[in-house]
Amino acid sequence: MIRPCAVATYCCWCLLLQGVVLARMQTAFSGDTLAEVGGKVITGLDLIERTGLIPWPGKDNVRQRDSAKVKALQSLVAEQIMATEALVRGLGNDSTLRRRIQGVEKLMVRDELYKREVKLKVNVSQQEIRQGLKRYRSQVKVLMIGTSSIAAAREISTSLRSGGRIDSIIGHPPRSLPVTTDTVTVNFGLLAREQEDAVYALDERAPTSGPLNVPRLGWVVLHLLEKKTNPEYAKRSIPERSQVVTQIARTRNEIELAGRYNANVLAPLRAVANPSTFDLFAGTVHRMLSADSLLYRNEAGYRLDALVDAAEVHLKAHLGDILVEAEGGALTVADVLESYRTFSAVLPNLDGVDFRQRLNASIKEVVAREFMARAGYRQHLDKTEAVQHDVGTWSNYWLAEKLGATIARDVMVSNEEVVEHLVRNANVVGQNHMVNVREILSDSLREALAIAERIVGGADMTDLARKFSKRKEWAEHGGESGFFVVSDHPQIGFHALESEVGALAGPIRVATGYSVFSVLGKRQLSPDSTISYDSLKALFRNALLAEKTQAQLNAFVASAAKKYRVRLHYDRLKTVEIMPANMVTRRFIGFGGSMLAVPSLSLLWQWVGESKDVQEIFP
Repeated sequence: MIRPCAVATYCCWCLLLQGVVLARMQTAFSGDTLAEVGGKVITGLDLIERTGLIPWPGKDNVRQRDSAKVKALQSLVAEQIMATEALVRGLGNDSTLRRRIQGVEKLMVRDELYKREVKLKVNVSQQEIRQGLKRYRSQVKVLMIGTSSIAAAREISTSLRSGGRIDSIIGHPPRSLPVTTDTVTVNFGLLAREQEDAVYALDERAPTSGPLNVPRLGWVVLHLLEKKTNPEYAKRSIPERSQVVTQIARTRNEIELAGRYNANVLAPLRAVANPSTFDLFAGTVHRMLSADSLLYRNEAGYRLDALVDAAEVHLKAHLGDILVEAEGGALTVADVLESYRTFSAVLPNLDGVDFRQRLNASIKEVVAREFMARAGYRQHLDKTEAVQHDVGTWSNYWLAEKLGATIARDVMVSNEEVVEHLVRNANVVGQNHMVNVREILSDSLREALAIAERIVGGADMTDLARKFSKRKEWAEHGGESGFFVVSDHPQIGFHALESEVGALAGPIRVATGYSVFSVLGKRQLSPDSTISYDSLKALFRNALLAEKTQAQLNAFVASAAKKYRVRLHYDRLKTVEIMPANMVTRRFIGFGGSMLAVPSLSLLWQWVGESKDVQEIFP
């Protein structure tokens, strides 16, 4: 059993916030109400967030942008209606949904804590900018000589400073300890402050550093190889250089301040894993990763965030078990799994002890993040407008999704509907299959039923076809069609594909009457390059199911709109500017983790045309 380490010994991690940290988009827009739904309002900021940070059809086309905003607003209203109705129906009491909402609230509280205690307190001095500009000007190439001993590193440094030759020292290192060498090109802002100080202190008079302890590398000695003008510095204007340096210095100060604050919060706290629950958790995770490595593995290793949903199923009976005893409240199996959703934890291998140690380390980081969230709750940050806005956005999305899934469960697609759908699209999908049938075509349904009854009673279908079929070109051959492309006679062709060879089908209605036929054979043109009929049916079934579900959702929202007194202010949309780029934006959470900036917005706007009870205000 791996003994869990106390959180007090947990080293604070670096928080490199790359790109833009998205809390709430800052715009010139005032946030006027665009829609009202049963006492709730949808503002311009809501629309900007939900369409600007995630793909939305039409926003990248200037001719479609106005209609894209209208459709997005209508879709937001639909989501609010469904979320409200989900609460009325008690769907918000679902334990999984409650856990997800609580999980996102912890993230938002932790992020708000980061903003207040770190981001808003970061300063960059003029001295830092001056020093940064000086360093930014130079690009430095150094030889990094690594060894596992500080004593050996000190001897290497002393030898080089005394005029020793590099190749001789590397070839015959002190104490016969192995050394490693690597050539590194350094620009301002790429290294931690202590390492960067050592690099930029090197010059022609003092080209060798003293021993330097580098995380994950051990003890190293740096030796200057070359110092030249940084090409990035050379191509930028003076204001641009200052801007770059200021941003690098701000990011570095932010990381250091976050580390100090994080360490101060965590230092007095302790947490210990429950041994039996840890064994159960580790064993389950190991079995899951081993059973389907392709699903969970990437270039870096095995992703824990990818198995959360499946692990909840495997550990369903143990989700409430305490995995970590911690000051201020224990963490259950469910708590840890939920945290993995926004934690890019990767295990490089599944080898026994190493696997358990790394899994244990990932749980320690989950606990550390939990403690930071609790620090935010102690400041009542869950009550702030920013946190409640973000939690409300995700809650609405999940509640609407839950109700939508409930409505979708009642939507059914019959086999006959699928075949009719295929018939309607025969020109597109009926080119790659052929059938051969023996058919009797009649003028009336009564006559066709009578003929089918005679066939079932044992009459020879070939003789009946010659005598009674109205399709003369086939009747001459005893009703046999010969192989034809399904799209040529789609009603017969697709029903033939549905039937077993030798089976009697019909009567079915065709353009010239009613057809009764038996299937003589089927062919698929170019089997290696065309989709099978079963796969084609599955695709059309899914498409038809999606279409019917969409129609059902539109009908539901249109009906519920009256109940929730909906008002749409189209006249105010002209002041809302949405970002035209269609891209997925991620949000980096303070003190670790990332998630989608906002949930995607469902395409649900056609309900407006079906509702007679919506107040629409036009320009």
